Amino acid sequence: MIHSAVLVRPPRRDSDDNIQAVYTEEQALEGSIRIRCHHFLFVTLRCTDIRRLYDVFATVKHLACVGSLEQLYAFDYRSDTADDAKAVEYDAHAEFRRMGVGVAGGVGQHWRVSEINREFQLCATYPPVVAAPARISDTTLTYAARYRSKARLPVLSYLHPNGVSMTRSSQPMVGLKQARSVQDEKLVEAIVATSEPTGMVPRFRNERNNIIIDARPTTNAVVNRAIGAGSENMDHYRQCRKVYLGIDNIHVMRDALNRLADAAVDAADVSATASDLGNAEPAGMMARIQSSRSSWLSHLQNILVGVKTIVEAIDAGHHVLVHCSDGWDRTAQLTSLAQLCLDPYYRTIEGFAVLVEKEWVSFGHQFTLRNGHLGHPDRFTVVRAGRKRVPEHSEDIEDIDRDVGETESADDGAQTGSSIFGRFATRAFRGVQSRISSAIQTASDNLDDIDYTDPFFAEYPELHPDYVRPVDPSTGTSAQQKRGFRLGRTKHDRETSPVFQQFLDCVYQLWVQHPTMFEFNERFLLDLFYHGHAAQFGTFLGNNMQERTAIQMQERTQRVWSVVGHDPQLYRNAVYQGDEAKREQRVILPEPRFVQYWSAMFSCHDPAFAKCTEPATRDELIVETASNDPTVRTDPDELTVKPTNLTDSDLALSSNVWSLDA
Repeated sequence: MIHSAVLVRPPRRDSDDNIQAVYTEEQALEGSIRIRCHHFLFVTLRCTDIRRLYDVFATVKHLACVGSLEQLYAFDYRSDTADDAKAVEYDAHAEFRRMGVGVAGGVGQHWRVSEINREFQLCATYPPVVAAPARISDTTLTYAARYRSKARLPVLSYLHPNGVSMTRSSQPMVGLKQARSVQDEKLVEAIVATSEPTGMVPRFRNERNNIIIDARPTTNAVVNRAIGAGSENMDHYRQCRKVYLGIDNIHVMRDALNRLADAAVDAADVSATASDLGNAEPAGMMARIQSSRSSWLSHLQNILVGVKTIVEAIDAGHHVLVHCSDGWDRTAQLTSLAQLCLDPYYRTIEGFAVLVEKEWVSFGHQFTLRNGHLGHPDRFTVVRAGRKRVPEHSEDIEDIDRDVGETESADDGAQTGSSIFGRFATRAFRGVQSRISSAIQTASDNLDDIDYTDPFFAEYPELHPDYVRPVDPSTGTSAQQKRGFRLGRTKHDRETSPVFQQFLDCVYQLWVQHPTMFEFNERFLLDLFYHGHAAQFGTFLGNNMQERTAIQMQERTQRVWSVVGHDPQLYRNAVYQGDEAKREQRVILPEPRFVQYWSAMFSCHDPAFAKCTEPATRDELIVETASNDPTVRTDPDELTVKPTNLTDSDLALSSNVWSLDA
């Protein structure tokens, strides 16, 4: 559960090489260990024995940063209370049957179940079993997969009782040459035709009612063409129009959460100081929180606006294809939240477990990378007492040193410049400049600590900023440790992002807006948030099904749903309407204008915090159709969701901060 930690060293008294002798007890108490946990628990440790303090920090870093999944707690944990026999079992075939896939005479008669990916040969990050249009052969699926990033071709995510579908995929590999794939186009056309009685689209029907959702900002999608990806050319996709949702990437979301966490710690420090001085409410505390520019609620609003667009389209009888870059972050958020709104089954405890297993676990959300289960040594820093703490969002949040795709794509929009690529170059230059400035500032703040002659680093070399863990000789790579100045953070640290946390936060917003429509209560969501980081169960470990299968995750670990099965009443919503809710209101809609901070998730129980909202900053939806198409009829009022300015509330934050003195 440890996110990061800072060892604050007391000021140096003299140049004595004995690090235990250079500090008195009073000076030793100026040092501390400040720990931030993923579930917003902040702990400060102090000790009169400075050597003991250093040993604790070195031990915490060693235990929090592991080399493989098998070293995590889940592979050793066994509970008598967790009952795997009562855990929810996800069966892809059973779930497809429940939706009616392949049932003769039903809404899913033009769909079929394919096991083309049973050995993960088609797509390493897709489940072994997928659903595709019945008239599309496995050969066509194989060719269509080559046109999509990471081979994540369009497959069925949800089939609505009215016969229309929601499918998901990754971005097409369009590139600067505007490449196209006939097989991909036929696949999308066949998906649209599944709701027709004959399974074929009428030849002369030209309405573009079906939607291809691109979750990214428009500029990001266009810039990705420079690296061989991009977005669909709508001239080649009949019956469809495209909608850009403008949801920011994982780096922006990580920065938003870090800003909020930093503001929480700063506010708590100010509050503690004011309390010592006898002030009931320190001046500027609420301003400190509001000026953090986190925009956390604005990001939630953008996601819910996209969910509302999808739900309204499917409920009106239009097919929807959803993708972002690689299709395992923003896509999973949108498809799962839309299904939660469309189908009452997913609003039950059992159905929600099936939804998470289907849309997140089986479709390859990278839990290990996004949640940072293996730990990141760069997050364990050493500073001198009195030095300014460097906030976690000081690094450039839109690092351009990335691979193709959402994981490491050029998915960063620029705001200035004369052209798209000019703006991207400007953003790239600013990013490098920001990283250099941040690194130089950090080096300046800790100039004494970077000296290898410092007796502290002589005895604790693993705590040095340039320390590189020895490589296992069995890998065949050099085990020689490198010295020198490292610019920025490791790649894996840049891959962390609160994607699943945002999903749970959006579920909470729906739960608040429709309190009688969910079988589960708030504690259910809080426990899932906790176990998403705790690595106590195997459900949220691993990056895809292939990886989980290789290490026998299901056989060697327990599932988080076993806890739910042991005591389901603990997670049951007392005001749930059950079957009555299913009959009277099958579909629910999110209200993006009314979102609030989830105080329990942020370990803050101040009512003012829960009532605080942020003004909507961008709810604009950009719609693209085929060029020069006279059959397209667009109403500007239908294409733009106008943001509503919400009233700012005073924000008071009581962080969950512990201070332990030894």
